[in-house]
Amino acid sequence: MMEGLDDGPDFLSEEDRGLKAINVDLQSDAALQVDISDALSERDKVKFTVHTKSSLPNFKQNEFSVVRQHEEFIWLHDSFVENEDYAGYIVSIEVLFKSHF
Repeated sequence: MMEGLDDGPDFLSEEDRGLKAINVDLQSDAALQVDISDALSERDKVKFTVHTKSSLPNFKQNEFSVVRQHEEFIWLHDSFVENEDYAGYIVSIEVLFKSHF
């Protein structure tokens, strides 16, 4: 696992920590909203704030934010690309970041 991904607090409720997947139709259901903003350049690194709002009972809090580095998004993207089970579900990282640069 990439360094830094485990640095944040645990946002899942105790009974859901072992849960592997939650199916949510993001097109018609506002139960999970994720916004990535506040691009900040620090020397050779770019950091983003990931804001999450959820009404799903699986989370301890309804809203929380974490700061992630651009390289963590690349790692996450590459991890999904390597797993054929996720084909077609993940938006290309290149598409996400074209609007920010």
